[in-house]
Amino acid sequence: MERVAPITEAGQPSDTQEVRRMFDRIAPTYDALNRVLSFGINWLWEGKLISLLPRDPDATFLDLCTGTGALVPRLSQRCGKVVAADISPQMLAVGKRRHKKIASCEWIEADAQSLPFSDESFDAVTIAYGIRNVPDRVKALREALRVCKPGATLAILEFGQARNRLWGAVFGWYSRVVIPWVGGVISGERSAYEYLPKTSAVFPCGSLFEDLLRQAGWVPLSTRSVSGGVAFIYIARKTG
Repeated sequence: MERVAPITEAGQPSDTQEVRRMFDRIAPTYDALNRVLSFGINWLWEGKLISLLPRDPDATFLDLCTGTGALVPRLSQRCGKVVAADISPQMLAVGKRRHKKIASCEWIEADAQSLPFSDESFDAVTIAYGIRNVPDRVKALREALRVCKPGATLAILEFGQARNRLWGAVFGWYSRVVIPWVGGVISGERSAYEYLPKTSAVFPCGSLFEDLLRQAGWVPLSTRSVSGGVAFIYIARKTG
């Protein structure tokens, strides 16, 4: 029987191991489906996120919840080294094959809630579409804070909810009906593509997510909605 990560009433996954297994199963088709289901807009969102990061050839960036490393090529153009970390070994395996020419990237299997890195190791951390899949989001954000140097930047791209009622209804239908159907046909894992829109639909976006950042010790600097609130870009800083 196909299993998917269970979620709480608040829309958070409650089982880290099931999250890992789910992403392991969809790894082979994950990138292709992202492009198809977003009509390529995800590439523009990601570019905007990366443009807000500092450019420093001596810096080391951590791409947390990296998946197959979609951000890695452009991150590697802004810093000296990228560490790409994810809980799913199969997603990492796809990323390593796809980006094998990027010698400045190290691939690490790691749980965002308990990172295997020393304190103050990184100059910036990025998370794209990953924080909503972490059972304890504040714990993961605190871990990101711990491994960052003072003054480091945290840049997060995550789904939210459209603000316009009509656009929200259209995108809600697309998420509930089209995404699971297309995702199921291409990946063979319909349940995973039912889970992902569910977590997006209730994710605490905008000011609610800024509150989580503050709880974890980050100082929010800017919050930008993209595509009418379908997704948000959060920039925060570690002070002290």
